[in-house]
Amino acid sequence: MKGIERIISISVTFGILFIFWILLSAHFDAFHLVAGAVCAMLVAVISHDLLFTKPVRGGILTLLHFTHYCGWLFLEIWLAGLDVAYRVLHPDLPIDPQVVTFDTPFSDDIVRTVFANSMTLTPGTITIDVIGSTYTVHALTSEAARDLTEGRSIEKRVHRIFPET
Repeated sequence: MKGIERIISISVTFGILFIFWILLSAHFDAFHLVAGAVCAMLVAVISHDLLFTKPVRGGILTLLHFTHYCGWLFLEIWLAGLDVAYRVLHPDLPIDPQVVTFDTPFSDDIVRTVFANSMTLTPGTITIDVIGSTYTVHALTSEAARDLTEGRSIEKRVHRIFPET
């Protein structure tokens, strides 16, 4: 990577790692914030090229989209967890499992991995197989299957973070 691309890549990686540190530590005193910043910067300098194999476009904008996506994904995981718990504990067990296959426009390995992991993290869906840009996913309900194939909310949000795919 060239100079400015490397700086942007390190900065975005640092931002992601530091926000993750803050969320996990939940300590906001000077010691923990400085320790988190130092650790995040050290890891970002060493491993930024693992996260960004291509030049980062729109560094700060990408970081904002990713941060927004993480918040949305955590909320979706929580809501889906409640939905799965309700369905499992409901006396009639309103479960309609389905396996769906669909294509996406994603060609980059990191983007495909983010997309597959996002589906798997959400309770009620699990990625079974990925071949190229074709995904096979098990969905616990027909609503979840319909959102994957028709609504495509996760796909749209991942595409917003990585628009070049």
